[in-house]
Amino acid sequence: MKPIRLSTILAALALAATLHAGTPTRPEVNPPGEAPATHSFLDPIEGFAHDSILRPTAPFELVPGKDPNGWSFVIEPYVWAMGIEGKTGVGGLPAMNVNVDAINVIRHLDWAIFSKAEIRKGRWGILADGYYAALSGSGDLGSVLYKSGSLQMQQGLASLSLAYRIIDDRRGFLDVYAGARYNYLGVQMDLTQDSSGIDALGQQISNRVASDISTKIQSLIGSFLPQTEAAVAGAVEDEVASTLLSKSSKSKASPKNIGLLERLEGPSPRRDRGIERVRPQDGKIVQAIDRGKLRDVLASAKGDIRAYIRAETAARLAAAKGTLTGDIQARADAAKNKLAKGISNALEQSLPTHGAGSQWWVDPIVGLRGQINITRWLFLAAQGDVGGFGAGSQITWNTQATVGFNFTRNIFAELGYRYMYVDYNKNNFLYQMNSFGLFSSIGVKF
Repeated sequence: MKPIRLSTILAALALAATLHAGTPTRPEVNPPGEAPATHSFLDPIEGFAHDSILRPTAPFELVPGKDPNGWSFVIEPYVWAMGIEGKTGVGGLPAMNVNVDAINVIRHLDWAIFSKAEIRKGRWGILADGYYAALSGSGDLGSVLYKSGSLQMQQGLASLSLAYRIIDDRRGFLDVYAGARYNYLGVQMDLTQDSSGIDALGQQISNRVASDISTKIQSLIGSFLPQTEAAVAGAVEDEVASTLLSKSSKSKASPKNIGLLERLEGPSPRRDRGIERVRPQDGKIVQAIDRGKLRDVLASAKGDIRAYIRAETAARLAAAKGTLTGDIQARADAAKNKLAKGISNALEQSLPTHGAGSQWWVDPIVGLRGQINITRWLFLAAQGDVGGFGAGSQITWNTQATVGFNFTRNIFAELGYRYMYVDYNKNNFLYQMNSFGLFSSIGVKF
């Protein structure tokens, strides 16, 4: 009896449900003449684009449980243990190579402050990032004119960007942003001259000057031989004085039209993006000292040059007449040594040992940043931008990749790696530097 009553009750319930629904459900069929629905492997991509990009149904919640379309804020102080590698120069001083790892940067760091912030409403946001650091150190220049130097540097950075969220999904997000980055650089350099290198270079210059003078004396002796020593010396002085500081002739005539300075120089000096390097190559003088300083050095040593002309003229005339004595030759040698010493002294006085200055500039930047949520607590984040484009820096870029952990709905931490490159060379200021190292932060969201 019980099975019959139970089946009757079930049948009555089924009938009631059918009547309540109105008409009985039927299998879905396609309208006449319409092909059956098909599916494509692009369906998931189209679905993701629609749900996450066009009209996100579950947008990213900066603060879990808070309206993602409302206002939200992030403050994130951080520490960047950066190493630096590159070169910097200021004023007329040579560029100084800098290669310091993160540990030594921390040792030489006087003080620093780093922080990031974000304001967001819906898909739009404002991103800010900045730091200021002061450090000092010293090192070997590897130069023929300077043996060591000390550097004090202050560097500040502040960027402000407008961001738009092009992918907004509970599994993560992707922002595109554009803005400007303000850069400040203050540099003070103190250099120690290398006396042995300066003396060696002074000797090299004096040898080239003496050789040119001897050649001129020899070419004039034939026509002045019947005359006095003073006449020959005067003619040579006039000839040397007219070419000592002359500029290169634009004519393609014989080398007689080329001044002594050009014969000293040889090929054009090698410059390193506007800052004169002091490392000589192939023994060329002007690869160790720029043209302007060489001109000043020769002008300062004019008295010693004229004294050598007179002593060498006397020796050459005496040799031509067969009356050369040891005393005459000794005076010529002494005059040559004095010339070398005078050029070395002038060279030492012309080289600066201190330089200081500051520079600021603004770089336009564009970039991307994104985040992928692995779990509710764990996430991966990355960011990169490029800028400068000659408006400030020649080029600059900044990249960062981190692993993050949400301690609570409002507090999180990140650990990763950051790299930045800046190439700036304007207004007698050089800063070509790579900055890289571990990045860590603790942030608050509200």
